[in-house]
Amino acid sequence: MRRAVTGIVCLLGTTAAAGCTLYEACPTTASVQAAGGNSVVDSNVPPQGEWLPATRNLAGMDSECGNLSFVSSDPNQHRLIAGIAANGLWSSVDGATSWQALGTGGDAIANRTSSIVYDPETAGRFWESGLYNAGGVYETKDDGDTFSQLGDVSHVDLVSVDFSDPARRVLLAGGHEAAQTLYRSADGGRSWAAIGSELPAATNCTYPHVIDGKTYLVGCGGYGGGVSGIYRSVDSGKSWAMVSTIGGTSAPLETADGTLYWVGSNGGLARSVDQGVTWQQAAPAGTLRAVTPLELPDGRIAALTTSYVVASSDKGAHWARVSAALPYQDSAGLVYSTQPPAFFVWHFTCGFDGSVPVPDDAIMRFDYDYQDS
Repeated sequence: MRRAVTGIVCLLGTTAAAGCTLYEACPTTASVQAAGGNSVVDSNVPPQGEWLPATRNLAGMDSECGNLSFVSSDPNQHRLIAGIAANGLWSSVDGATSWQALGTGGDAIANRTSSIVYDPETAGRFWESGLYNAGGVYETKDDGDTFSQLGDVSHVDLVSVDFSDPARRVLLAGGHEAAQTLYRSADGGRSWAAIGSELPAATNCTYPHVIDGKTYLVGCGGYGGGVSGIYRSVDSGKSWAMVSTIGGTSAPLETADGTLYWVGSNGGLARSVDQGVTWQQAAPAGTLRAVTPLELPDGRIAALTTSYVVASSDKGAHWARVSAALPYQDSAGLVYSTQPPAFFVWHFTCGFDGSVPVPDDAIMRFDYDYQDS
């Protein structure tokens, strides 16, 4: 099973509206207001409980704009990993009670983490991508003790790996907020070649998903007012065909049964059961926030609206609230941990006049056992 995780950050409901361009164009005001109030979201009574701070010893750490940029749940062990701009990766094995630095050897990660992708067959091997500062893609083969910078690619929204190849030779990386900026490596990341020239201009097609060595998908988020949707290539990126006008923002979710889900900048959700050849609307515009959904251990899909975590047991047709009201409306992403069973959301603060320390509420936790629902 492939894993592809990334972060989308939109500073909605704040005075820093222009901050939406830090990662991706934000949903329209209308779609944000509709999210959570769409008819496909049930008006069920949400679970009891409250969101609790989980930032712990990361709070107050010196950083920069986009400070707590990303959180990931390691599928191979009970571990959370957080990315802090200019301060690398930090891990927690105790449910976010405490955090310890990763990557104390090898190449230091100084970027603003945008995605972490885990090898489904080799525990301890994963890839990190990031924006600004230094390298764009890093790899670890020793569970995060050391990292190696892969080539000279930089300013990357998402990295995707060809997991159909045991050698992991083909990687794609999408350039942040840039038109026709997609890179391909055929040697495990040692070198990169540009393959975005045939993608549409005036938009950001920077969210790749590798099917196999020659078959790729890429999501276009509509940044800058250009086209949004999903494109597919069957010739290693030499040519592209649009396969969906829905979806394309942030990383797609691939579930255990091979179904692909891709949320769009307008809050709609696309679904494909044939490796991206065809797509159907799984949820209409205005249903979700434009961040990557996740698969719960029982097969339900969980996602964010502006107000709640919601889950669907019918492939996105209907959603039920499965958390108390979110602690903030600018949640940058959602992850789930089974030990302890809980949802985690996060957000960042920003500023352009020097250090921007990690806020106390950067990571918040809501205890939720999927087996009790």
